[in-house]
Amino acid sequence: MPRLFVAIDIPDSIREELTGWRISVRGARWARPNQMHLTLVFLGEQQPGVYRGICESLEKIEFTPFELQFHKVGYFGSKKSPRTLWADIRESPELLTLQKRVSAQCRELGVEIEVRKFRPHLTLARLDSASYRDVGRFLQMFSLATSAAFTVDSFALFSSKLLPRGAVYRIEQEYPGDR
Repeated sequence: MPRLFVAIDIPDSIREELTGWRISVRGARWARPNQMHLTLVFLGEQQPGVYRGICESLEKIEFTPFELQFHKVGYFGSKKSPRTLWADIRESPELLTLQKRVSAQCRELGVEIEVRKFRPHLTLARLDSASYRDVGRFLQMFSLATSAAFTVDSFALFSSKLLPRGAVYRIEQEYPGDR
């Protein structure tokens, strides 16, 4: 069964910028540039019949291309046990609208998706036994970091395979805006 999610693929130039935000943080497993994306909805493992329905359903979503920009950094977890370093997205009503449309289409098909509030971010690193001291240094260094703005003119259905060396992502189908 394919493991699926809907996301915005990030331009190579932005991936390069975000890769430049790395510093030495013990226990950090930095995301490879080809893994960088902005998840809109995680769908999990789906049966082949549901997969086809998702592909067709996402084609119905219309949106006008819009600008996004990464700014600031943060972390998930606690000071005692930080788990993830991430780049934040500058506020974007267009992004929130797109995410709601994708969620609604998937729910209409009966696909269960997370109910927690959407928190747009890009994962920069996963942390294994990292100290908050190192994480704090990272947060301080990049608290004012800002990427170049980029245009979101499509979103995609991705599949992922979990391998011992990490997840491998593949774009299954792309959905352009203003068709």
